[in-house]
Amino acid sequence: MLRSLFGRRKRKRGAGAGPAQDETIRAARVGDVVSIQGLALAYDDVYFFVERLNRYTSDAETWYELTCVDGDTHIWIDWTDGYDLFVTATDDPDPTGLESIGLTEEQLIGLDEEHSIDNQIEVEGDQYFYKNSSEVMFYQDNRGRGKGFYLWDFIREDGERVLAVSKWEGRPFEVAFGEVIDSSRITLYKGERTDSESRRSR
Repeated sequence: MLRSLFGRRKRKRGAGAGPAQDETIRAARVGDVVSIQGLALAYDDVYFFVERLNRYTSDAETWYELTCVDGDTHIWIDWTDGYDLFVTATDDPDPTGLESIGLTEEQLIGLDEEHSIDNQIEVEGDQYFYKNSSEVMFYQDNRGRGKGFYLWDFIREDGERVLAVSKWEGRPFEVAFGEVIDSSRITLYKGERTDSESRRSR
């Protein structure tokens, strides 16, 4: 889900002479390099190496997650591969439990059963609207048979922050936050891809 002391300009590892022909995050592959603005000022002049590309699917949509690194700093960038390009990012590696947002398992079940975008929850004084809940398949490194879990999605009233609650089998509920990022604030540089990575279709 989605992290130098900070602000020092980094050399673009594996980057070519300029941005990739398709400059949107949709074209990202392992081995590429991205720069991101809008997540934190500390990252505006940092170039992150794309270390991993995961895929998620539900009945409603497909989305992808990049794990991007610069030294010990990690960020995670997610985007939905739908009609509109919706991008979120985080630098927080540690999900929290349900108690951190004042929800119970019973309340989550109720939200799932009602399945209404009129429903909302309050977290630290902010209103988050229910978007969807469904079973999701996770494909690590965008391959394999996948592993299922359940996911609840919320978006803050101002549309600038998202909240996800996930439940994997045998694990407690996990809560993670992300920032909504305008796709134009992410620049993609084509890096050194392996032949298999270049051919892999998503």
